[in-house]
Amino acid sequence: MDYEQFRIKRFDLWDLFLHKNQFPYLGRCYAWALRPEANKVSDMNVLEREELFATIIPSWEKAVKEICGEIRPNIAILGNEAPHLHAHLIPRFNQPKQFEGIEFIDPNPTGNYSPYPKKDIPLEILLRIKEQIKSKL
Repeated sequence: MDYEQFRIKRFDLWDLFLHKNQFPYLGRCYAWALRPEANKVSDMNVLEREELFATIIPSWEKAVKEICGEIRPNIAILGNEAPHLHAHLIPRFNQPKQFEGIEFIDPNPTGNYSPYPKKDIPLEILLRIKEQIKSKL
């Protein structure tokens, strides 16, 4: 998988990527720490924390709200499958969202985002979602 095609923006200390699993969370992204030795959440330094929580998350939330309407941002920092410091940015919503003829329905809007149903979204639609977010940052 060529993840570079999903990069939305490079910040000073993080890259913001569109997550390839958009269904059912339209606008789902992740922020990937640029510092190679950053492995887990306790490795996050003050500057990384400041940029993530004061710049990236609010900018992402605003952009996704412009595309989808009202959301509740969920943030997950796990590192179980990809052992590098990164944060999942998951938009949660109570009402179905539409994009390119696909209906996105949050299966459990008041609970944990996982597990969730999976559905492959064509690459060209994923890239349109990425461009929509990028244009609103």
